[in-house]
Amino acid sequence: MLTLAKKIQHLVDLIVAKSLSQNEEEIFRLNHYVWIALLMLPVALCSGAYNAYINNYALAFLIILFSGHMVGSLFLIPTIQKTYLLYHGANLLYAFLILYMVFHADSENSRILWAYIYPVGIIFLFGHRLGFLWSCLLLGMIIGLFLVVPEIHTIYSIPFQVRFGISYLVVAIISSWVEYHGSRSHQALLLEQKLLNEEIERRKILEKELQRLAKTDPLTSLYNRGYFFESAEKELNRAQRYNTSICLAILDIDHFKCINDTYGHPVGDVVLQAIAKHCLLNVRETDLVARLGGEEFAFLLLHVNADEARIKMDTLRREISEIKVPYDGGKTLSVTVSIGLALYTPSIKHFDELYIQADEKLYEAKNAGRNCVC
Repeated sequence: MLTLAKKIQHLVDLIVAKSLSQNEEEIFRLNHYVWIALLMLPVALCSGAYNAYINNYALAFLIILFSGHMVGSLFLIPTIQKTYLLYHGANLLYAFLILYMVFHADSENSRILWAYIYPVGIIFLFGHRLGFLWSCLLLGMIIGLFLVVPEIHTIYSIPFQVRFGISYLVVAIISSWVEYHGSRSHQALLLEQKLLNEEIERRKILEKELQRLAKTDPLTSLYNRGYFFESAEKELNRAQRYNTSICLAILDIDHFKCINDTYGHPVGDVVLQAIAKHCLLNVRETDLVARLGGEEFAFLLLHVNADEARIKMDTLRREISEIKVPYDGGKTLSVTVSIGLALYTPSIKHFDELYIQADEKLYEAKNAGRNCVC
């Protein structure tokens, strides 16, 4: 039974998913409507066939008309925006069917018992408020038949009419109470789910921000030393595996301490940001650039030989020397840089070894008079 219910729910989900409506409450009610339509279909077909068999063609026609509307409306779901119109059409047909069966009783006077299904289904479909009003309206019309049609007293006795009215109203009240508490639980669940989704999104954003901060230098927005060394070690392992070339370049701003002492640390920060921005714009997407700390930057150039790396870094050095860094409201400042290069060779097993070689080359550039590449 549980397996059958799961299969029906899967079919219901497929039908509801085609709806044009985006309103959660309408989707919720549409889910109920499809369930009712699928459950009522075999009952209606069997009942219609039985009434046709006993030559009650009028009732059989009404039942088949009702079931045809229910099934046909399922095909209209992908094309109609206001899905509640489908509910009202089915509701009016079923109410008319109930009134017909009350008026045209069978030999056992039991057709009126089908009326008890109405408040259960209609409250389940429309909710506790509107569904209860529709249930009371149908009860009022049935009572109207009891009062207006004299011959109906020969079918249903006065005590039966009273018992029916009271028991019908009790069923409607209980169904409305159950639906009210069910809808409250559903709304609470939707709210909890919404808050949970918001919290998940917030945590995802926070996680991305933490990941960015963990690998980014806050002043220059370049990679920081830790992330650069970690990534460089991976690239070195890849170069060893596939026998590709890697070049490490370390850039140091010449006399940066003098800049800080003369112009102040805020101007020094502006210089660092200007150089970082220029470096970021002049490297390939496959290359890595980072601020190692202070005035020192590092570049990991992939798939280049020594000559290509030297030309690239010398071009960068020259361009940096031409940058005019603005400060103090209209004044400008120029800086030069020294760069040390080290090319990966098979004898290098770890990135630290490549870094030491590049650092030594950087000191050679400084000793050579600065503003050069070694």
